[in-house]
Order: sequence, then C-alpha cells, then structure tokens
Amino acid sequence: MIQQNEEKLERSREILSELKESRGGKLLDSHRVMGNDPNLINMFLQQYVNCNKKDISIPRKYRELIVMALGMATGTETTTKVHAKLAVENGATLDEIFEVIRIIFFTCGVTKLLPALETLGDMFEPVSEE
Repeated sequence: MIQQNEEKLERSREILSELKESRGGKLLDSHRVMGNDPNLINMFLQQYVNCNKKDISIPRKYRELIVMALGMATGTETTTKVHAKLAVENGATLDEIFEVIRIIFFTCGVTKLLPALETLGDMFEPVSEE
C-alpha cells in the first residue's frame, strides 16, 4: 500500500527533503516508507535533529558506537550495519568495534553476538588458520 492523499504526500515530501538535508543527502528506504504518514516522518525528523544536531556533547565516533551497540542488543540489522560503518568513518578502530561486541556478548549473550557478527561480516575479514 502507498499513501494516496496528495496533501499528505506533499507534506511528507517536504519533511523527507528536510531529513535528507539533515542527514547529509542520504535517505534510507525505511525513511521513504515512513513518508506514507507525514506525522510519523516528522516525528522521526524531530528526534533525529534532537539527537544529532542540537546540544551535542558526545563525540560522533562514540555516539555511533553507542547506536551500533543498541542495534546489536535489539537485533536491528540496519542500525547495527549503518552505525558501525559511520563509527569507522568517524575514527572508530577495529579494537573499539570489537570491544563493543564483547560488551554486547557479556550483557546480552551469544544470541546477540552471532547475529551481530553475521550482520557485520562484510566489514571484517576472518583470521586465517595458518
């Protein structure tokens, strides 16, 4: 299904445009799906701005590691993958990523560890047995 109300679609398109600008020109398919409801996409935009643009004290690398950890803990693949890549782009090292993975393993168990490793599989090379 897709929104048919042109007034709602126009409002959603305006909000999506603001979100795209706030995110540095990038939208996810999930953002566009939220666009079926202008109130939902507006709520998402406001939360995004509040968490990423206003009154920021935690450096970006650490914010991305935190969100990555939350994605792992909740089993949300997109959150895990997107924010792991953003953490690396903002200076996170292999050791820092794996420290977060160890914390998730300690606090959430193997049922969160293995899916997280599978989700991040294309970011890391397996260690050779030789």
